[in-house]
Amino acid sequence: MENERKQVKLAKRDSAAFLPLYDHYYPKLYGYLITTTRSRELAEDITQQSFLKALEKLDQYKSRSGATFGSWLFMIAKNELVDRQRKGGRETLSDHTDMDKELSQSSGPLVKLIEDEDDAQKKERLTKIFASMQNLKDEEREVLLLKYISGLKYKDIQKIMNKKPNTLAVLLKRSLEKIREDLDL
Repeated sequence: MENERKQVKLAKRDSAAFLPLYDHYYPKLYGYLITTTRSRELAEDITQQSFLKALEKLDQYKSRSGATFGSWLFMIAKNELVDRQRKGGRETLSDHTDMDKELSQSSGPLVKLIEDEDDAQKKERLTKIFASMQNLKDEEREVLLLKYISGLKYKDIQKIMNKKPNTLAVLLKRSLEKIREDLDL
């Protein structure tokens, strides 16, 4: 979002000005959460709770050392997800092929790439990608989701994952290599 800082300042004074931030980040956050939780209901609930918490605590948000509103929002969502996992169980989608419908609400680069394919190809490719991602370590999967499903910038991913730039670059490279190897690309 080009004028994110201005929009946050406006939203601090008038909650109606929060809507452009919501519209911009909803598909990114939902895409991340649906692929993380594999539950439509849980992803929707955490997405909404994250936005509510962000709106309630907007006066506490400060853009420090390159942190954007997006990285702050994703941290809220990540903390909400961890809290819920601690409190009990995970709901899951029963079938990887449902993910194409769910990801249509997302806007990341992977989604845009796959949108050009017909439905059969899209379902097959998504099924293979998500099955392969299940073989990754949690942080390898997370970096891929944040980059290619949510379409976040590196500086935001660094803040969310609390990683140094070089560490993040290596983690992303290894994750992609594992996916390529697993899919024989």
